[in-house]
Amino acid sequence: MADSSVMTNITAVQNYGKNLEKAQQQLIQITQQIKKQTESIGNIWKDDQFQKFNADFNENIYKPVMKATALMENEAHYIQKTIELQREIQKLKIR
Repeated sequence: MADSSVMTNITAVQNYGKNLEKAQQQLIQITQQIKKQTESIGNIWKDDQFQKFNADFNENIYKPVMKATALMENEAHYIQKTIELQREIQKLKIR
């Protein structure tokens, strides 16, 4: 199937990959900032409800977001490698 693949606008795909990587980095930064804030709020919210809230936050928000950012990073790297291959293919076709 790879022989029949066509990428008509490599630059657009490359820009998409860069945007995906940038969004991934921003999402990590924001999520880590919120996690720190959540942990620091524990200094003033000191009861069992906070412990449950914090556990829920970690399990239902932090972990899934971090998993998603890892997947986003993998996809961005895949796009980057695909772009490199497409550019090599174009060079070969030009010759």
